[in-house]
Amino acid sequence: MNLRVVGLIARTVLVESVRRRELYILVLAAACMIGLVVRIDFFGLEGLNKFYRDISLQVMSAATAIAVIVLSARQLPREFESRTIYPLLAKPISRLSFLAGKLVGVMLAAAFCFAMFMGVYVTGTLLSGGEVPWVLFGQYIYLQMLMMLILATLGFWLSMVLNLDAAITVGVLFYATASVLTNITMTLYAFMDTAGRAILTLLVYAIPQLTLFNLSGKATHAEAWDPLNAGVMAQLTLYGLVFAGLYFGFAALVFRRRAL
Repeated sequence: MNLRVVGLIARTVLVESVRRRELYILVLAAACMIGLVVRIDFFGLEGLNKFYRDISLQVMSAATAIAVIVLSARQLPREFESRTIYPLLAKPISRLSFLAGKLVGVMLAAAFCFAMFMGVYVTGTLLSGGEVPWVLFGQYIYLQMLMMLILATLGFWLSMVLNLDAAITVGVLFYATASVLTNITMTLYAFMDTAGRAILTLLVYAIPQLTLFNLSGKATHAEAWDPLNAGVMAQLTLYGLVFAGLYFGFAALVFRRRAL
């Protein structure tokens, strides 16, 4: 893999993403929502303020996740439609380097988008008199980016086996399902027979539990939670990288076999 090529392609993806107005519309919407939270002071009910901050974090996470799915799913189909991929791959650039560069670029764009969201959130929290638990908040950001990596690699894979609209739709449905799968399985497991429990168990192992990467509740109620220890963070990192590696491997395999 040529790291120089990866860097150049990643930079191109990042620049194109930063220039898109949709990104700033999402951040503006988040800023307006945080502005409303700042004004909430129902008889000094701090718990209600924390509830709205938790909701704000979840909305920001969902907005970034959808942006990542759309951005990653668009990368390869757009290259094929515009035929810009042909002169690129005609040069001594491997398909793996090309795909890796696209992935790095999407992740940089995701980090840029999420950083703007978090800047709005921190500013709003401090203006409302709240405190930011920096250790837990840092863990929340790290795990969220790990989740975005899973969604980005999934987006690339789906774009290789489905058309663009279908890839985006399936990606969004996957995100919505995987985000609540843990709660659904815990609720349904007790009411299932043996076959039903086997299916639920298979789903738990086959689909990443995105709820594990969501520390929004802990970050907004830090007085009741300690930061995750290094062992747990390492396990979550490995868990996320395994799924991201699988999806990226599937995408690379299909991309390598695709005729140009």
